[in-house]
Amino acid sequence: MGTLMFILFLKLALAVPGDVVSSFPSPGDWPADLAWDGKRLWCSDARDGMLFSLDPESGEVSDSLPSPGPFPQGLAWGQGRLYVSDGDTKSIYVLDPRTGNVEKVYPAPGRSVRGLAWGEGALWAVDDADNMIYKLNPEDGAVIGCFRAPSRDPRGLCYDGKYLWVSDRTADEVYMVTTDGTAVLSFRSLGPFAVGLAYDGKFIWISDFQKREVYKTKREDDERYSVSDWKRAKIELRHIVRNSGPGRLEDVRIFLAVPPKKLENQEILDIKFSPEPEKFAVDRWGQKVAICRFPEVGPGEEVSAGYVAEVRIGVLRYYIFPEKVGSLNDIPKDIRKKYLADGTRYRIDDPLIRRIAKRMKKEENPYWMARKIHNYVLKHVRYEAAGGWDAAPVVLRRGSGSCSESAFAFIALCRAAGLPARFEAGSLIRGDLRSVDYDNHRWGEVYLPNYGWVPFDPSIGKGHNPAGVLKAVGRSDVIGGPHPGLFVTTHGGGDSEYLGWEYNSRSMYTLRGRCDVKEGRYFLWDVSETP
Repeated sequence: MGTLMFILFLKLALAVPGDVVSSFPSPGDWPADLAWDGKRLWCSDARDGMLFSLDPESGEVSDSLPSPGPFPQGLAWGQGRLYVSDGDTKSIYVLDPRTGNVEKVYPAPGRSVRGLAWGEGALWAVDDADNMIYKLNPEDGAVIGCFRAPSRDPRGLCYDGKYLWVSDRTADEVYMVTTDGTAVLSFRSLGPFAVGLAYDGKFIWISDFQKREVYKTKREDDERYSVSDWKRAKIELRHIVRNSGPGRLEDVRIFLAVPPKKLENQEILDIKFSPEPEKFAVDRWGQKVAICRFPEVGPGEEVSAGYVAEVRIGVLRYYIFPEKVGSLNDIPKDIRKKYLADGTRYRIDDPLIRRIAKRMKKEENPYWMARKIHNYVLKHVRYEAAGGWDAAPVVLRRGSGSCSESAFAFIALCRAAGLPARFEAGSLIRGDLRSVDYDNHRWGEVYLPNYGWVPFDPSIGKGHNPAGVLKAVGRSDVIGGPHPGLFVTTHGGGDSEYLGWEYNSRSMYTLRGRCDVKEGRYFLWDVSETP
């Protein structure tokens, strides 16, 4: 196989949702929504007031109709009819494309219906002014259901037989949403102004207003995740122990969590410890730890240990289709044994934990079980940057907690419900390419059969729209802003022989006399603009 053919094969083999299969120019200068009639693609043009029928292979116009209204936007195909929403008349028209006759007209449900879709015997409409998705009776336009759109600027809409897909202009994302409004996954739209969507039974079509292009994209493939926006960074960790006396510290040990050599979106290119560790060890969770030892720290003295790591970090995004997730019985026995165990911060036998977990067990799909637990913690635990590490039952009864405490509550509920969970932790970039992180971060991971360990962050997403909550599920870009933002150092379950319930680093020592001891830890980030 030639080099070029191999590259093309590799690209096809590694396809993920949103990858473009083909494209062609839009038929008019002001493309809006799309619809699929079973053979042909339809595109509404808002400036010319036209509806174009397109050959899906070439993009050539095979037929055209004047729109019933002067400013057509939303477009859908159902029961042999075109449904057209108009931005000027605020109406929805039911059009017979064979005759061009309008059979029905009814008021649009919102102030600015941008997209239409047909599914489950109903007409669906997305409104960007109200930020809502409406389910309509196609006979008279009566609203029979509604929920919030996933993000703030929804435009296109289509239905694939199970899920709704919604494009968002501002976020430049296309979201897969259940018909009750839960955002499940998303992919980046290729163009910057995705206004229309259609589904042809296999592929999702996207019309882009700015590019004036129509894209044929993958709905799904075998790849579980993608990684984008790779950057190279130098990250320094220092753990400092200061003794103001008047006594002394003896047998001071600083334990450093050694970041994993390679993850889906992280690769350690080089790491230099300072001082050189006395030895390395591995704890009960498989976490490698460097141990630095200092015989004594007298009054007024300090010691420190750490490393400088050269890393490549990218933005991770999982594409989880719930129906592809296996059952709890499909999870390997060793994973279940290890990550269903109790811990001193979990207390899974507590009556409150058991009571909540019992409700979650009614959901058989592990993905939906994890989402329900995640939503429960978001709803019932208010995030506070207080740094506390109380046990899960305390956190749930109190109703507030740090990122670690939210993770403890999430993991405890998952384990009590029979879903293996652990924590992942490390450092996060603080907005700028060169920044200092004093606070660090911890979140949860759930084992989903057929997908493996998937991150769930239960301390973020509260109060946000569905897209904001989705960013906390299977993603690593939620905190890092425009840059890859999470540096993973630690995987664990707590009660580690070396780290205890700490992550990143920990110190232990013996006091000889009264000592005023202060500890500090920081990560210094220096991110390159180039991969």
